[in-house]
Amino acid sequence: MKPSSLFAASLLVATALAATSAVASHERFHKATKDSKDGFFAATDPTYVKECGSCHFAYSPGLLPARSWNLHMERLEKHFGEVVTLQPATRDTIKRYLVENAADVSPYEGSQYFMARIKADATPYRFVEVPLYREMHRIIQEVISIKTKVKVRTLTNCNACHQFATEGSFATSEMYVPGLTPPVRTAR
Repeated sequence: MKPSSLFAASLLVATALAATSAVASHERFHKATKDSKDGFFAATDPTYVKECGSCHFAYSPGLLPARSWNLHMERLEKHFGEVVTLQPATRDTIKRYLVENAADVSPYEGSQYFMARIKADATPYRFVEVPLYREMHRIIQEVISIKTKVKVRTLTNCNACHQFATEGSFATSEMYVPGLTPPVRTAR
């Protein structure tokens, strides 16, 4: 079998295996309506969206537990190789927003599903330290490392693949990986 055919076959098998857990969690991550408790809480706080969203995707607070957001806010001078400087009042506003809407206090199904896999004594700092996140993105990370046609090169910009991430919806059926999968036509 040619290497490209072997890769395609491996990708197909891996995708099928991943799809099993993805289908099981699909309803938890799909936000059917703006007010539903499925999916994740959409990041809406204007201060958070302005300050944090100006550099990267404004992540849903429900993707990490409160202890993780506290750690992020305590380490802004070492924020993934950057020094983030915020006025104390702005920092407090953002911290309060993230902690009050964190995964461990969230009523949203996606957050609860994420939290079920995080050990009580664990404080994930990076999303890849969240077991379910790591598991669900493992295959796409492998594809990114091999396929140069994939336009998304990192997993830090959720809305590059998750078309409705800004609304708190991360359903597999709504995914579009530029350079790998065809665009999904989903009306909202």
